[in-house]
Amino acid sequence: MLFRAIALSLALLLGIGTVIPFMTDYTEAGPKHHNKRKKKKLKKYSKAWWRWYHKKQHRKKAIAARIRAMRARQMMLAKQRAAENGDTAPATAKADTRTKSRTAKTAVVAEDSSPAILPSGEAAPQTWKRTQATNSEQQFRVSDDGGNQLGTASLSFVGPAVGADSDRGSSKTLGGVSTSALRRTVIDKMVKEEGWVVNDYQKDVNGKKVYVVVAQSSVRGAVQSRLFFFTEVEGRIYSLATNSSNDSADRIARESEKVINSLQKANRPVQAELR
Repeated sequence: MLFRAIALSLALLLGIGTVIPFMTDYTEAGPKHHNKRKKKKLKKYSKAWWRWYHKKQHRKKAIAARIRAMRARQMMLAKQRAAENGDTAPATAKADTRTKSRTAKTAVVAEDSSPAILPSGEAAPQTWKRTQATNSEQQFRVSDDGGNQLGTASLSFVGPAVGADSDRGSSKTLGGVSTSALRRTVIDKMVKEEGWVVNDYQKDVNGKKVYVVVAQSSVRGAVQSRLFFFTEVEGRIYSLATNSSNDSADRIARESEKVINSLQKANRPVQAELR
């Protein structure tokens, strides 16, 4: 019996000595033998990366489509509620609205019929009617002889000239300002309007240098001609920008040169309107 008790005690001690380390490894802070699944880092522009990118974009488009559908449904429900509640404007209010609309149209026609005066003090071409004017810009509606609109034009003050153009390298400056900087302003404008620059060049108008940037933009699938004329007058640089269809571009370009010519005439001070 003694030997059996001793043998059982030894077996129990050996068993406890084996179980304790094993249990300790699993009860200490955090599992040691279970490796966390690390997110595989994809190499940019690899095939796997492009698959992940396309899935991400697809999810974004699906979410955006659901949001649009929800908004459209909300708008439809709102219209249905308004129709059910009889939320319509009285006939008198509609009549007043039509009267105001006619009055506004009459005012616009009266404004268009007024003569447009350029900052030089001369009258603009007869087909150019001023629609809006601020301290730094004049906007015009350009029409043909029959009154049909051909396009629009905008005369604005760009900034002061920084010096005279030297003979050497004069093709790269206008009033001391780099033509690349002027071209950059047109590029920035075209980027905002989803247009593009086609060409740029210099020409003489009334014996003075004019920098021209030719651009285009698309409106409802139709390509529009955009011309930007830059000229220096008495230490100031002005910009004349036009927008028209390709069919009317040549006519508007000729009339634009007349406007530039009027600004460049000697002994004709530029008014303080475009400063």
